[in-house]
Amino acid sequence: MKNKRIAIIGAGPVGLEAALYAVELGYPVDLFEKGEVGENILKWGHVTLFSPWEMNHSALGPSLLRKHLPSWEEPDPGAYLTGAAYVARYLRPLSTLPQLAGRIHTGVRVQSIGRERILKGELIGDAHRAAHPFRLLTTHADGRERIYHADVVIDATGVYDTPNWLGDGGIPAVGERTNRRHIDYHLRDVTGRDRGRFAGKRTLLVGAGYSAATTVCDFQTLIQEEPETALLWVIRDNRAQPIPVIEHDSLPNRAALTRRANAIAENGSENIEFWNNTTVQEVQYFDNEQRFRVTLKRNETTQQIEVDRILANVGYGPDNSLYRELQVHECFASRGPMKLAAALLGSGSSGDCLTQQSMGAETLRNPEPDFFIIGNKSYGRNPSFLIRIGLRQIVEVFSLLTGESELDLYASATTENQGVAA
Repeated sequence: MKNKRIAIIGAGPVGLEAALYAVELGYPVDLFEKGEVGENILKWGHVTLFSPWEMNHSALGPSLLRKHLPSWEEPDPGAYLTGAAYVARYLRPLSTLPQLAGRIHTGVRVQSIGRERILKGELIGDAHRAAHPFRLLTTHADGRERIYHADVVIDATGVYDTPNWLGDGGIPAVGERTNRRHIDYHLRDVTGRDRGRFAGKRTLLVGAGYSAATTVCDFQTLIQEEPETALLWVIRDNRAQPIPVIEHDSLPNRAALTRRANAIAENGSENIEFWNNTTVQEVQYFDNEQRFRVTLKRNETTQQIEVDRILANVGYGPDNSLYRELQVHECFASRGPMKLAAALLGSGSSGDCLTQQSMGAETLRNPEPDFFIIGNKSYGRNPSFLIRIGLRQIVEVFSLLTGESELDLYASATTENQGVAA
């Protein structure tokens, strides 16, 4: 039924595209964003995306932008945009389309979701729960609280707001919770906006993914310009190459980053040390000196170091506090929705996220009727999510809502665009 009220949470690429898709189908939609459009992407806006522009948008978005904003300039298909450019050149223009006017509520945080006059443990796995509208408790920028109602809720909030702990075993190191406000858990622009925070300082970097690789390469550049700067890079695994190499990587920027970061670890670089088989045990912070004393366990030997900064590039996970009062079956390993997590596990992995396909509409269903988790958050702690997968999830969610399995507005928009081009 097209009169179902839809609430979408998160105005990143998947949330915005989902709102546009819903409006084009005639649904009443409210899109809630705690900050501004593209908020989380802007936090790492200095970083260039691995994937080109052609992989990071739907067919519908540019089609409507060309129609309603004639001055909009589309990037070249093979262009690699920074996060900030992606927001400025696509997400912000998308949010100004007349179709979304009055539907995007920025500065509004959804705190919790429940159902009217029913609790989590009632009508277990029962479709009759759908007869009770969702209640969304929101907090506005001025501190006001308000309840919104919806028949369908789509959670596209991502994971960037909820970084993992840096301690051994994935739990907080001793003292980490107390000193968390002093620790950097996100990608920092160490050669640009955040330069003053790290130049001339000694920093501990923890992590073995692409965020850590980006950070260590940026530090190599910073050290060349600010030779008093120093970095200690630690990972928990006992491997000489911290970043796994993808054979015949089809993303050249990712391959280049992997090579450079691994070369720094293997061959050394001025003022950069690399320690493998190392975990963080305790974090102390001294306000007077504005320095940390960190206890590390390296090759079964405990030792203490002192640093000015800590960068914990240790990954992110979903915040399930939003839907704690809903019936959501989570994976015990990834913390993503169980059906999708099981399908991803069953599909195997080549190590290259570009080889993956959508797992199908049924994997997006939860025991909670008409509640969907899409986008990066749907993968839980699995880091292989791609925007193009999120776009496919949008198509699948609305095929479930409409009961039209062949419905695909993106295919229709592609056909129209080809007709215009011809």
